[in-house]
Amino acid sequence: KGVTPGEELEFSLETKADFGRIAAQTAKQVVLQKIKEIEKEAIFSEFQAKEGEILSSVVQRIEGRNVFLNIGKTLGILPREEQVPGEFYRPGQRLKTYLLKTENTAKGPLIFLSRSHPKLVAKLFEIEVPEISSGQVQIKAIAREAGSRSKVAVSSNDERIDPIGAAVGQRGTRVMTVISELGGEKIDIIKWSEKPEEFIASSLSPAKVLEIRTGEKNTALALVPE
Repeated sequence: KGVTPGEELEFSLETKADFGRIAAQTAKQVVLQKIKEIEKEAIFSEFQAKEGEILSSVVQRIEGRNVFLNIGKTLGILPREEQVPGEFYRPGQRLKTYLLKTENTAKGPLIFLSRSHPKLVAKLFEIEVPEISSGQVQIKAIAREAGSRSKVAVSSNDERIDPIGAAVGQRGTRVMTVISELGGEKIDIIKWSEKPEEFIASSLSPAKVLEIRTGEKNTALALVPE
């Protein structure tokens, strides 16, 4: 129990007649196999705890429609359906990815990544905007058409803080950092409102809305200039 890393331990070994080369080789294989199993379990547990977070990853290789990225101790998979349409990947390229889910299989842990998930946008804003990471500004809703445009609705409980200004940053520096990380995807930051009419009008900007008529079953009619 009291061992320290780097310390050497000596054990007396019973001499046996069948303790030959093959038996020693078998013992070595068993020990190595157990170590590999423990390593796989540790990797699975570590990345399972990171589900829903952003990882810094490097493109390792491309196999068919799947992209494999180096995420540290193992490789993550970026499946075709989680890729951004029109985005090209090349070995050595550095990307921010969203850890979608982890699965433990007989061959070891499978870590699925995403570049198209709306929460990737939210997490990138958390990194860039201190007011969002501290909770002074909240992201209330996100709609994303990956590779084309994202709409991000923000609000603040503090009257002194302009939620849109905080997310955009001075001269647009904060939002531009997120845009460049997403390969130039357009981002509209709008103000959240509890009133559906106000919220819908804001969400359709930059289009000018003359009137919003709410209907049954969560439907609305937006009237705009011709």
